[in-house]
Amino acid sequence: MTKGKRFFIFFSSAGIMTFFLIFTLSARSDKPFDKYMQWTPNQKVISNILERTNPKNEVFPKRVDLLESTKQKVEKLNVTELEVLHSLREGDVEFFHELTLPRQKPKQYYILIGIGEVEYFVLTEVHHNYSDIIDFGIAED
Repeated sequence: MTKGKRFFIFFSSAGIMTFFLIFTLSARSDKPFDKYMQWTPNQKVISNILERTNPKNEVFPKRVDLLESTKQKVEKLNVTELEVLHSLREGDVEFFHELTLPRQKPKQYYILIGIGEVEYFVLTEVHHNYSDIIDFGIAED
C-alpha cells in the first residue's frame, strides 16, 4: 500500500469519526458544546461576573446589583434593570478600553451590550460573591 492510500484512509476515517462525535454530542440533552465553548476570554469574564463556583465545582448565580446612580441612568434611558441583566450575558468585554482594569481589586470591566437597536455600555466591578454595575449609558463610537 502506498503512502497516499494510507493518508487517504487515515484522514477519511478521522473525518468520519469527527463528524460522528460532533453529531452525537450536539444531540445530547445536557448540551456539552455550550459548556465546553466557554473557554474564550470574553465568556470567562462574563461567567465571572454572573456566576460563582464553590469548591465542589457547583455553579451558582451571583448577585448583581445596580448602584443608585446607575438605576437613575437606566430609568432615564427608558431601559429596565431586567433588560440590562439579561443582555449582559451576551455582552462583549472591551479588554483594551481604558476603564477595563482586570488587575485591580475589585476587578473592573467595560462591557458593550445591545438592547433593541441601541448599543449601551456597562461598567462592572466584580467581587468574590457579588458584582456591582457602577455605570451605564449609551456607547460612543
